[in-house]
Amino acid sequence: MKILQICSKPPFPKKDGYSLAVNHITDILIQRRNNLKVIAISTPKHASENIPKQYLKDTNFESIFIDTNLKILPAFLNLFSTSSYNTNRFYSNNFSNRIKEILNENSFDIILLEGLFLCPYFDIIKKRSDAKILLRAHNIESDIWKGLAKQSTNFFKKWYLNILQKKLFNYERKIVKKMDGIICISEKDSNWMKKQNLKEVINIPFGINAENKSILPLKKNTIFHIGSMDWNPNKEGIRWFVDNVFPIIKKKKADVILHLAGRSMPKSFYDIAAKNIVIDSEVENAKDYMRKHNLMIVPLSSGSGVRIKILEAMSLGKTIISTTIGASGIKYVNKKDILIADTELDFAKRIIWCFENPIESKIIGKNAKINIQENYSSLAISDKLDKFLNKIQTL
Repeated sequence: MKILQICSKPPFPKKDGYSLAVNHITDILIQRRNNLKVIAISTPKHASENIPKQYLKDTNFESIFIDTNLKILPAFLNLFSTSSYNTNRFYSNNFSNRIKEILNENSFDIILLEGLFLCPYFDIIKKRSDAKILLRAHNIESDIWKGLAKQSTNFFKKWYLNILQKKLFNYERKIVKKMDGIICISEKDSNWMKKQNLKEVINIPFGINAENKSILPLKKNTIFHIGSMDWNPNKEGIRWFVDNVFPIIKKKKADVILHLAGRSMPKSFYDIAAKNIVIDSEVENAKDYMRKHNLMIVPLSSGSGVRIKILEAMSLGKTIISTTIGASGIKYVNKKDILIADTELDFAKRIIWCFENPIESKIIGKNAKINIQENYSSLAISDKLDKFLNKIQTL
């Protein structure tokens, strides 16, 4: 099968959930001996770096730069338009022209759009190719912006975010109906897609294999968070935790240390660094970082899709404390393989309980690893994707 995979961010370096999710599908397509071509948008925040030679060979990879930075005048003028500024930022004539050239030179069976922000190119693709066009929905993007608007306390920011969210929602609901098929990463997102009267929707979670041996953390009195800090839900969630939850924990456990890691760490977070808060910023290897520390926190109050970092941590047998939204899309049982807390006091209580009950806390981590083994094996997911692509091709 000949497949064109189009990405809104570079697949390397594998530092965030998007790049990991894209690479997961790419690896499956290569292993299944598909003829694959990958093209990506590089941005001011996400440049193509450290691309492995074998990957270049297997995918004929290329990237084209688009300045996706927020621009005041276009953002203001968009208030008087029905289009979505969120998606408009990812459109450029250069990228459009390159897609046209690729489609003129090649015939594809499947064209896979890795995320909503590539949908502005749908009509261009449809006019020039008989390929089946699939959207891989990493999130329900309008849900994320709805959450950000809801939690904003600034009147004008809330007003503007609500406008962006409504336009994005209208665009998202309209464009998904044009697709030949939708691949979601979470059951919740696939249910949303099915409500749009879409028939060919499938939930294919991120595949990951649990590690064979348990590794004890080097630092037992630590809490850690790791995630891209250029993603607003992560920033807002950590601010909430630092301001409202961590002080409660410190009163009970004075020696606890909070470690914060992730690319694009805001300067304001460095300002709060102290004896109990360590800013590790971007780390070389996420799994090695997780192994070092004890409890993982995911204090999200907005978002959609699946937090792949949670799945990675579960595969290592880590104990995770998350909000309901943070764990959304993941198959779990609260208090068995993860701890769920949605209020400041509950979040603090769960963490304190883990420190005071290390054996029981460790059992939750072990159950998390079993969960990964039973529900997220790469082989089962590979078979599921292959069957879906073959089905779509014959429609």
